[in-house]
Amino acid sequence: MTTDWLIRFFPPVTDASGRFSMRLSLHHALYFMLLVLLVCAQSVSNYMMSALEILLAVNWALEWDMRRKFARGNWHPLLVAFLVLALVHLVWLIPSENIAYGLQDLFGKLPLLAIPLIVLTSRPLTRPQLSLAMACFVFTVFVATLIGHVRQATMPQLAYRDIIPFISHIRFALNVCLAMIFLAAFLLVHARRHGRLQAAVAVPVGLLMVYFVHFLLLIHSYTALIILFVVALVMLLAYGRHIENRRWQHLLVTLFLTALVAAVIVVAVCVRDYYKLVPLARQPLATATVNGNPYQHKQNGFVENGNLVENYVCDVELAREWAKRSELPLATVTSNGYAVYPTLLRYLNALGTTKDSVGMQLLTDEDVRAIEQGIANPVYLHGSKLRVMLYVMLYEYESYRVFGAVKNFSVLQRLELWRNTWQVFLHSPLFGCGTGDIGDCCQTELTRRHSPLADHPRNPHNQYLTSLATFGLVGTALIVLAFVWALRRIRWWRRPLLVAYLVVVLISFISENTLSTLAGCVFSTTFFCLLSHPPNPEDFDESAERQT
Repeated sequence: MTTDWLIRFFPPVTDASGRFSMRLSLHHALYFMLLVLLVCAQSVSNYMMSALEILLAVNWALEWDMRRKFARGNWHPLLVAFLVLALVHLVWLIPSENIAYGLQDLFGKLPLLAIPLIVLTSRPLTRPQLSLAMACFVFTVFVATLIGHVRQATMPQLAYRDIIPFISHIRFALNVCLAMIFLAAFLLVHARRHGRLQAAVAVPVGLLMVYFVHFLLLIHSYTALIILFVVALVMLLAYGRHIENRRWQHLLVTLFLTALVAAVIVVAVCVRDYYKLVPLARQPLATATVNGNPYQHKQNGFVENGNLVENYVCDVELAREWAKRSELPLATVTSNGYAVYPTLLRYLNALGTTKDSVGMQLLTDEDVRAIEQGIANPVYLHGSKLRVMLYVMLYEYESYRVFGAVKNFSVLQRLELWRNTWQVFLHSPLFGCGTGDIGDCCQTELTRRHSPLADHPRNPHNQYLTSLATFGLVGTALIVLAFVWALRRIRWWRRPLLVAYLVVVLISFISENTLSTLAGCVFSTTFFCLLSHPPNPEDFDESAERQT
């Protein structure tokens, strides 16, 4: 039994003459173990990712066997595409003025060349090996989310961006999406093998997927939720008709449509509640408080929770009553970077009351503590995770609509950066500004346009626009054509898991510079290579036999 298990996950390897080689077998076993650790590390540690890349490279070099790795006809099409990507970065560095920035960028993107080179020239993993790697990945993501929940429970003032301490919460959300895809694939394979879904398997896996969705709401990952819907839609359109069991076809379509309709209804209800004006906002405006102090009414139409934020404000009474309830002055900056005064205004406004002594009487001690912590809306305390996400987004939109504010607002800040990067691209549309100058050009354009984001450097938060601005139409076309050619050669449409993975990566490129960080580079290459190797899908089942 032990021998069967070892052969299943650590198959023997033969040399060029067809004889069993202990040395090559040990190197392949070490390669597999390090690769599994790298797959897990991309969710929990940048240091582990760096260390494991180095160990994989050392093992790859010591294994040698270069004649097989680089034999004519052995070159994986995807490796050629990644080499084109690296070459474009190098060539476009030559005319750059800021060589130091370009070299730093190239160094940070070494995984885009190192991982494909190691994985695509090594012997392909067998199906059991790949399944184990995916299972370990899902387990690691699950453990990381548990750590995030513990951090949130023990650190009440922790921002949602910091719930995951290992990597960016945006990158981690992509890992959660991929884990859910692997779980869905596991359920489909299980159902196909047994003719039905066994409750003992379907219930815990289904609950784990629901838990992952809950965690995405907890970290406010709009992009991840959109990715899941798009992945489900693409997979149903591309592969739904190939499901032999009609009942399964109908069930999957029904589940998708139900989730989509439910999401639309929830969003519509939240938007209606946010903008449905309370009676105080509709009635003729009073000029003075019950104590005879004058009100301020800015009448700028700034809405939150159905009330006008800057109407019915009496600073005299607010300052007096707040001093009785809290030791923090109204000018104090809270832990999230906002002063107490505007936080208090928004909190009272969300309660649908006036901003004076009457409104202050409605605040409980819990409300006061929340305001001191920078929480500006009771919905953020007691609302559902989806409602909180939507209210935050609507508040950002209102701030932009009324004041033109974009700074520190996730979605609107991205829109401003996208406009800026597009202008950089238009300055040099054919060849771009170069690998080393993209940062300087974006910063210069922000300053020239007097953008509110010009105070410190920011990346464009869009991989497509970054590529256009850096390499222009010529360089970007070379990269796109290389990957399209490679995907056609490996018959990507016959690999459903690869298709789902590509949807995740390509959508992430819209809202993030995914390739600007180590975690993003590892995420964008490791499973890309594993799910594409060997190049022919029908060779995958035979890979274990060829190694024995």
